[in-house]
Amino acid sequence: MDLKQNPFSLYDFLGYFTPGALFLYGLMAAYAHAQPDITVLGYITATLSSKTPEVYIPFILVAYATGHLLSFLSSITVERYSIWAFGYPSKYLLDLSPDGYFEIREKRGIRIVMRTIVAILLTPIVAMDWLLGEKAGLRDLYAKKLDPLLIAILKNKLHKLVIEHANIKKPSEYGTADEHDYFRYAYHYTVENAPNHLPKMQNYVALYGFLRTLTLLVVVIFWGLIWHAVRGTFTGIQSVALLTLSILVSYVTFMAFVKFYRRFSLEALMALGASYTKPT
Repeated sequence: MDLKQNPFSLYDFLGYFTPGALFLYGLMAAYAHAQPDITVLGYITATLSSKTPEVYIPFILVAYATGHLLSFLSSITVERYSIWAFGYPSKYLLDLSPDGYFEIREKRGIRIVMRTIVAILLTPIVAMDWLLGEKAGLRDLYAKKLDPLLIAILKNKLHKLVIEHANIKKPSEYGTADEHDYFRYAYHYTVENAPNHLPKMQNYVALYGFLRTLTLLVVVIFWGLIWHAVRGTFTGIQSVALLTLSILVSYVTFMAFVKFYRRFSLEALMALGASYTKPT
């Protein structure tokens, strides 16, 4: 199969450059905000204007590198929280329930500390996910399992893939289904054998990567607003309004991230279900 990948892909633009550029704009805005004699808009337009084209290439490179760092940080915070709370999409789609957020089997001490730190850092998301996601039942909008028929079809195809294609005659010897990393093998099978599904999967990866990083950026803004509220920079009403807005936006971007993460996994599983045939 001949796959041609552009040197600068959609994921590079959405997942790395755009969040990195937004972060740099935010830093410039914060710097200008701290200076009494300049305005935010005036500082940004003066720094990145047609009169200073020499800063464009350094800005793009720094934004791209910063985007990589932000993407990594979001993967160990936002994405890990979603996995610890809901499980991997490839598993909850098939009704394989994950352990609870603090139900840890190995190295409990250090991992409980890590998960507690992540929960504190993502306070607006954790609070809204508990209130609206768990208690109000909104998780079904973005982390819903498939219907019983599709679950049965896909489990059957996965079972055949492991036994017939991977030649593992007794998968149960390696643990239960919720312990297997079957999705990695299934995904690579679909890349090789279902090329019509690949562009859609790549688009979903770009979207969920962008939304994951954007979620982290909004959470950073939330903590910045907390700092301003404590310092009394805003009035009481302004603080409440801005904090409420940041909480809502962070939760919406988080839901969108989980939704497209789920869609990517679903597309790969459905591609497997539609394309897998017994090796001859």
